[in-house]
Amino acid sequence: MNVSRLLSLVAGFGLMASISAFALPKASDIYPKMGLGYNIGNTMEVPNDPTNWGNIVPNKTIIDGIKAAGFNTIRIPCAWYTHSTNGVIDENWLKTVKDVIDLAIANDMYVMLNSHWDNGWLEDNVFDGAHIDRNGQNSTTDAKAIAELQGKFWTQIANYFKSYDEHLIFASANEPGVNDHRGSGAAYTDNGQLGFGADRMNILKDYHEACLKAVRATGGNNETRTVIVQVPRTEHDKADLLSAQYPEDPAGAGYTMAEFHYYPYQLAFMPADESWGKVYYYWEDQTTGADAAHTCSGSATGSKSDIEKTFSKMQKLFSDKGIPVVIGEMGIAGHYTLSGSDLEMHQKARAAWYGYTVATAKKHGLVPVVWDTGFEGTSAKIEDGSINVNNFTIIRRQAAYGSDLGSVVDKQVMNAMVTQFAAAEEYTPAQKIEVKEGDKALWVTYNTKISTASETGTVRLNFNGGVDWSQYTAISFQLRTEPVSVIGCVGDSTKGCNGYAWTSVDAFGMSTAASSWSDFHLGAMEDFKSVLNTVTIKLVDADGDKADGLKFKDKSKVTAFGINIYATQLQGTMYLDNIVLIKADGTCDTLQSFDADLPDTDGIAKAQLIDANADGTGPEFVAGIKAVAAVNSKMFVNVQQGYVNATFTAAKAGEASAKLINGLGQVIASQNFTAHAGANTVQLTTGYRGAAMLLVKQGSQKFMQKVILK
Repeated sequence: MNVSRLLSLVAGFGLMASISAFALPKASDIYPKMGLGYNIGNTMEVPNDPTNWGNIVPNKTIIDGIKAAGFNTIRIPCAWYTHSTNGVIDENWLKTVKDVIDLAIANDMYVMLNSHWDNGWLEDNVFDGAHIDRNGQNSTTDAKAIAELQGKFWTQIANYFKSYDEHLIFASANEPGVNDHRGSGAAYTDNGQLGFGADRMNILKDYHEACLKAVRATGGNNETRTVIVQVPRTEHDKADLLSAQYPEDPAGAGYTMAEFHYYPYQLAFMPADESWGKVYYYWEDQTTGADAAHTCSGSATGSKSDIEKTFSKMQKLFSDKGIPVVIGEMGIAGHYTLSGSDLEMHQKARAAWYGYTVATAKKHGLVPVVWDTGFEGTSAKIEDGSINVNNFTIIRRQAAYGSDLGSVVDKQVMNAMVTQFAAAEEYTPAQKIEVKEGDKALWVTYNTKISTASETGTVRLNFNGGVDWSQYTAISFQLRTEPVSVIGCVGDSTKGCNGYAWTSVDAFGMSTAASSWSDFHLGAMEDFKSVLNTVTIKLVDADGDKADGLKFKDKSKVTAFGINIYATQLQGTMYLDNIVLIKADGTCDTLQSFDADLPDTDGIAKAQLIDANADGTGPEFVAGIKAVAAVNSKMFVNVQQGYVNATFTAAKAGEASAKLINGLGQVIASQNFTAHAGANTVQLTTGYRGAAMLLVKQGSQKFMQKVILK
């Protein structure tokens, strides 16, 4: 590595504007100006008639009110299919959409114009050939025909708005695949929903590219207009699919954004308690205290830790690679059937959630766009005919609730968003460090030796006597991990597998001040696989918050820095390079060149020097001592929303236990029970979402299986 006093583009340390020779600026130059975003929901996307769901076509009063409230971006969910005949969009409809766009741009706002659900002509048809439709009926989709219609629509839209500047942004779709059928059987691999893997991502990629090609072909400003492409189902846990098969843009790199949506279900939509989980009325410390069951906190979906983890993932997958990210829709319910002090605390909780979420989005390079339905009542029929007691409305858009259209009706939420977003840390793209020919990098292999407990692999740089880091505000490095075999997931007892494994990647630092130790959790090994990731961690002073980064009692006497991988049943590798220390002015100094001596390694880690490369790859992995396997037995698992059923066969009757364990090794649900000889079924309920391990023990038998909780 040949890096010294390198000008960096690191989060929170200044933005270097790019200079483009094209007609419109790149997406990375646009997104910092977009600010807070607002959805004109349940209006222009309504099939056939935008007034059918209670809202009026937005007028100047409403658009002016949205701007005055503090929003600088408007998202217009829009229907095209139901306003077309044989693929030709009605001219009057284009003019109606144009009128709304013009009102927003006259306010110097940015506008995201998308192709919304609109009877599912595209979004319910991310298939090619025979499939089960959203209603469970046999259906057939011609993906080529869908892509052709997508291109036809966007050619007309792009031509109509060709002269508009960068304030108008196009969005290829909305939530492709979100309405896939739910059922049981081999095809329902996504927690009871039809699987959406690389094969279907390839179809979605074609749909996105049909939009991109159509827009670029119209010429003029459209040659470099920013276009947004969506993650499958706009679910963050499908973002890796979009990252791995990102659409090719005829304009080249830098003129697209990625989109996902963020609705933590138990906070956002859940109307009433279920057997598997509770409605969340409260959030973190904004709670009644006595009602913890209805409070979203800890690792629950929608909690602070979940928001940070989710947004950090999107930053690494897209923002750090020069692809800005839009949270195209986000929000949580207003449960206005509550009353008294319960309602008061609920309103405080909602405001706190909105403020924290938009601030965290800004910190990670994401544009937050809140969902707003215009509905202000306490109950309304939704599409399937059921009653929905939630609403998301911030700006008044229906005269039925008052004549003051455009006014802020949820001032607590609006104030929290405006103040916390303004105070939030700015994000700028991660630094770019070129791999120099002849440079060396560090290659570390990991081999656990036991299966019943966590083991640690340490890579550590020691600074004898301590070094002065007081002038630095962050540390950055490039990292790629690869769990070559998380043994428990292989499922073959001859390879030392028992179905239970987890990993955790942490950075740590030490200083001589009271031998202080600080560590910062980065994620699991799976979070850093496939591509070389640039990781930037704040160096926090003694009076700072350790949740923000590595906290030192005295940064002038740092004695060590390193990375720990905690794991059970792991065989894997890590590539590490380009460790630099960053100053507040954006310049940085080399901390470690791996052309020098190897760092210390302990535990299950073993290091060697290799030639540096841009892919973060190294020698073929050679397995060491395989983990001692527990008894491998079959267990049948059924995962539903909020609970897991496990069926297993016990050799004899006796006491048994079942546990769900998350990626940090924490028990998130457990149950003790008496098993009888033969078939047994046990059910665990949990509000946790994400990957976990299910462990059932009965006597000398152990049953383990990875599950995805949702």
